[in-house]
Amino acid sequence: MKIDKRDCSGTVETRNIKVMAEQPKTRNIKAMAEQPKRKALLVSKEGTPHIKQQPWYRRIGVWPLWRALFVLWLVATLTFLLMHMTQDDVVDMVFSQQQSLSVAMQAEKRAALGLDVSLGMQYVHWWAQLLQGNLGQSLVTGETVVRIISSKLPATLALMVSAIASTIIIALPLGLWLAHKAGRWPDRLIRGITLLGNTMPNFFTALLLLYMVALQWDLLPVVSRQGDWRSIILPTLTLTWSMSAKYIQQVRALALEELQKPYIMGLRSRGLTWFTIMSRYVSLAIMPPLLTLLALSCGSLLGGVTIVESIFMWDGIGKMAFDAITARDYPVLQAYVLWVSIFYVVLNYSVERWQQHWQTKVSGGCKYEV
Repeated sequence: MKIDKRDCSGTVETRNIKVMAEQPKTRNIKAMAEQPKRKALLVSKEGTPHIKQQPWYRRIGVWPLWRALFVLWLVATLTFLLMHMTQDDVVDMVFSQQQSLSVAMQAEKRAALGLDVSLGMQYVHWWAQLLQGNLGQSLVTGETVVRIISSKLPATLALMVSAIASTIIIALPLGLWLAHKAGRWPDRLIRGITLLGNTMPNFFTALLLLYMVALQWDLLPVVSRQGDWRSIILPTLTLTWSMSAKYIQQVRALALEELQKPYIMGLRSRGLTWFTIMSRYVSLAIMPPLLTLLALSCGSLLGGVTIVESIFMWDGIGKMAFDAITARDYPVLQAYVLWVSIFYVVLNYSVERWQQHWQTKVSGGCKYEV
């Protein structure tokens, strides 16, 4: 079978379609390799698409695990080296001040604590104990490090929960309201206050509250006392003041960006009030970046706010770390740094995975296995 096709010049182009059909098909392997991989969509018996579930160890991923282990090793090693670079040790800082020790007695004390061996041997010995699940004992009190951290952790957890809860209660509705009132005098006034909160360091806020509320007005205790629920108010107010200032600005900026999107106009055209739009739509849309900010705040608070806890004598993780640095208590400080590093790594990875799930769920998209 032949077909004649005339072009604009009037010439006849003859093609033998039968011969062309009988020619073997060629494939450009290189071009196919460069094309993105096709995603396989699995369909259930009911006809609805679903995602093939992977084993838990494949969902975690090998590279993030090795990266986390490398970060933990690097942080622990740097902390070990920095602590031993000082010219004095726990014998000079604690025992020699508590009681007058001769040079011979100081040498015996260092030998008893294992400080007379080389730095490399101390490093190997510490890692050997750590791999066995033993964090060591305090060089000052002789208690196990696990017991010390477990006794300080409840106070830090209570302070973290109270500070985070107070910050969310204040910052989220206030930031959304400022986004709605952008450019007006309440927005300018509160933004100026938040700027002041961001510039004031925590130790200055803590000392100011301590002087005014506790000393001048005598409303709250100066030093934290165990069993007195009022002791947590001043540390919470100190942390909430600085954190709320930062969160209000973040919520306002994210809400303003979300209000510029077209679907807001569609919601308004349907007759929805601004309260409904802000509470049901905008607040959910800005949740992923806020969750990242909350994760960072939880990490820093659970690691202990050293200055605030030391000023108010709050017996938490941060004060424990400060005391360990002062006394050159190496096992306690190394365990503290390792604890904070593990918490940060796990928290950041969990938030990253949750954000991927949230974005997939909200956008309606799916990730499929090849």
